[in-house]
Amino acid sequence: MRKLLLALCCAFFLSTATVNANPIHDMQDDIPTDKALHFAAGYIISDQLQRNVNCSAFEAFLITSGIAWAKEKFIDDHVDNNDAYATMAGGLFYQIKF
Repeated sequence: MRKLLLALCCAFFLSTATVNANPIHDMQDDIPTDKALHFAAGYIISDQLQRNVNCSAFEAFLITSGIAWAKEKFIDDHVDNNDAYATMAGGLFYQIKF
């Protein structure tokens, strides 16, 4: 009887965990892969600028923004401002201390 009760409790908690995860998965599905990659690039660029070049947070953000806009203007065929914004958001997110 105890094993059955334990199995039912586990099944209940696992079923509620998947129910609660659905809105998170919906949010993840709404973010295009391209924007997520731009966000990651901005995060990595800011990280490397502050760790290896000893830039301040403001300087790293300015350089990351410049790289984002230059990439959109000179490398891509079509300028997508949202890509540049996603890159800058990644640079800003790096500044959050956990």
